Amino acid sequence: MSPPPLERMPSRLLAAAAFAAVLAGAPALAQIPIVPGEPALALKNEERARLRLPTSEGVRLELADASAQALGQVRAANARSGRFKEREQARRLVIGVHRATDGEHGAMRASGLRWIAVPGGHAAKVAVASPGAQALRLGFALLGVPEDVEMTFTGSADASRAEGPVRVGSIADRTSTWWSPVTQGEAQTVEVFVPSHIDPRRLPLRVAGVSHLVAMPSGTLSKRLQDIGRSGSCNVDLPCSSLNANQAFRDAAASVAQMVFTDGPYTALCTGSLLNDADPSSQVPYFFSANHCFENEAAPYKTAAQMQAVANTLTTLWGFEASACGSAQPRAGWTQRSGGATVLYNDVASDALLLRLNDSPPAGAFFSGFDPNPIATGAAVASVHHPQGDLKKVTEGRVLGFSHDPSVGGVNASFIEVAWSRGTTEGGSSGGGLWTANGSQFLFRGGLWGGSALCSNTEGADFYSRFDLAYPALAIHLAAQGGGGIDYTDLWWNPGESGWGLNLIQHPSRVIFGVWYTYDANGKRTWYVLPSGTWTSSNTYTGPLYATAGPSIAQSFDASKVHVMPVGTATLSFSSADRGTFSYSVGAVSGSKAIERQPF
Repeated sequence: MSPPPLERMPSRLLAAAAFAAVLAGAPALAQIPIVPGEPALALKNEERARLRLPTSEGVRLELADASAQALGQVRAANARSGRFKEREQARRLVIGVHRATDGEHGAMRASGLRWIAVPGGHAAKVAVASPGAQALRLGFALLGVPEDVEMTFTGSADASRAEGPVRVGSIADRTSTWWSPVTQGEAQTVEVFVPSHIDPRRLPLRVAGVSHLVAMPSGTLSKRLQDIGRSGSCNVDLPCSSLNANQAFRDAAASVAQMVFTDGPYTALCTGSLLNDADPSSQVPYFFSANHCFENEAAPYKTAAQMQAVANTLTTLWGFEASACGSAQPRAGWTQRSGGATVLYNDVASDALLLRLNDSPPAGAFFSGFDPNPIATGAAVASVHHPQGDLKKVTEGRVLGFSHDPSVGGVNASFIEVAWSRGTTEGGSSGGGLWTANGSQFLFRGGLWGGSALCSNTEGADFYSRFDLAYPALAIHLAAQGGGGIDYTDLWWNPGESGWGLNLIQHPSRVIFGVWYTYDANGKRTWYVLPSGTWTSSNTYTGPLYATAGPSIAQSFDASKVHVMPVGTATLSFSSADRGTFSYSVGAVSGSKAIERQPF
């Protein structure tokens, strides 16, 4: 019986051994391609919110006044979480508390509403008030509610602004409480529309909770949503930044959105960024932020299901920035998207969080480009974020280097350490992106973990997650996958020529590391190594081949005896997920072999 390829040497060990030898003397691996950004496409036939009933119609349900208690709970939550960033802690900004509804509010069920015939069906309104709240979210139980039921929301402080319509069928998870968009004022009104083929009084719809949002504890209780919190005076509004004159920077800033989400008893703020992917034919709303925004502050950390439960509550505010330099008013047309998100990846140690938004971003948003390679020490950087939930701010500085000081989840991972020359970051900035310019565009490099920088501590440093280190895990979503996303990692051979073969390991970044086991002109077994290459098409990969030599296993290791020699090139052309052609050129010898995955 002839031996299988690689003589059964464990594939990972063989690759690791060859890789170590190549790294000792081969040229640096090729950089991972930069992905450019692109504007969000306008949605076709996007439906605008409209109300079917007069404002006077409907019922009003008022909870007991708990504003002082809510404010105290928010203060306590932010004090526990190190909101002011002492000791370089990273925390989201808590802005509200959950108030449960109980049996005395039976009218919060659909059967207790006043249903009125309207074109196409019936509609009803209910306003829920939590006295003293500056903004509100309502939690709804939707299990069993028909998919074509619609809800539209208004707030008592700005009844002219309607959020929605939200169709029940568009809500990804209806098995747990779904949280409405944020509206301004102490009362939120929901108008429910039920198509004519549904009996509205039999709807299982009910209000299951209220999220009472307060102003920042350091401010007053007269603030509106757009200036909830009071960021430090050294912060720079987007229109005031000198970078705002650069269209490429304005594009990057348009990828940033404020995040509002509910986690257990609290509603909190963070910042996130919309990222592009390498597929030019699609616009998938990938959204990067900080893992600690959704995560527990200490072990035990959340399960995947618990992280997803928080993501279900996410609403995002787009274009939430000053209308002009020095203005406290948001620019006209800022938009809220309340569809929640799907967690694609999260990691406690690196503080990376990648979501896929369930709703498309609005027109005017931007899918930021990114650079998945290491950032340079000394590089000029800019961050865009929502400190204290305020309108969008810009911070400028330089990379000091890479720090292992933050211990996240008990692991001292590597973070980008940044010093600021203008502006700062605060609670609510968490997850805010870091960008570098490459001459034509601004490229995303990581998200804010935290730090000691404040207006009162301008010498303090901040720490950002390293997108380059997280990228291998994210590339399955963000990279253009060779062969339409196929992973070619396996042992490959030609069954008619047993005795030689290939060990291919495809990294999530699409780089293939290959080891070719064969024989030289004298019949002596040898390895050639393909440590990197380039996808020249969706199914063809080409790169240089190297031979390695080093000290005998019987000798003490001597790095000076390790030699790496370029010997030729290799090309892998895949005709399917399981078959392809291996072409090679080694010195004066060239050839081509049919290959397929080795069955086990």
